[in-house]
Amino acid sequence: MATTHAPGTGIGPGDQGRHGHRAAVIAGVVLVCAAIVVPFGVHGVERSGADAAPTRPGSTPSAAPAAHHAGPAVDSLGEPGDLPDLLPARSPGLHDGVRVRVGDITDGTVRRTPAHGWQVVVRWNGRLQPLATRGSIGLRGASWVSRSGLLYTRVPTDTAGRFRVYAWDPHGGSAYTPPALVATSLGRVCFNRSFTAFGGCASG
Repeated sequence: MATTHAPGTGIGPGDQGRHGHRAAVIAGVVLVCAAIVVPFGVHGVERSGADAAPTRPGSTPSAAPAAHHAGPAVDSLGEPGDLPDLLPARSPGLHDGVRVRVGDITDGTVRRTPAHGWQVVVRWNGRLQPLATRGSIGLRGASWVSRSGLLYTRVPTDTAGRFRVYAWDPHGGSAYTPPALVATSLGRVCFNRSFTAFGGCASG
């Protein structure tokens, strides 16, 4: 029986089975090696990735600064309650020439005194007369005229934003003598720092 041999292939009759067996063995070895090498390769990649960005001292972001809460001047501001409107007409302080309501039918004008205080003068009985002041405080320091034209003075307490507030109410008077301004305590009142809001002093 004649046999044939394919030139250049190295495979002749009877060699096909041997080569098939050898290919199977090689494929098995390759699979075993892959099962061993691949996990180590993955582990190495993960390790190199971790080493690529080491933690450096001081590289941790610093914590955000704590919020600055408003001081007692705002925290203690409660409801105005029965307090009159205490917000100033133009500015928190007094100045020459500002108008003041004295009672229901009379207006006065604030003037600076030679002693660096303040007085209110009114036209009474045909001439300008200063109004006397009475009470535990004088008309000096932190005084102001409210939007409704009334005169007030505040005295600071030991707590920021909290004041003893006094209203200057007219008392007495006759056809010839003008009334006196008497400091009437309104109790403790809280103002914010810009003097644009006020209220009773909330506890705590």
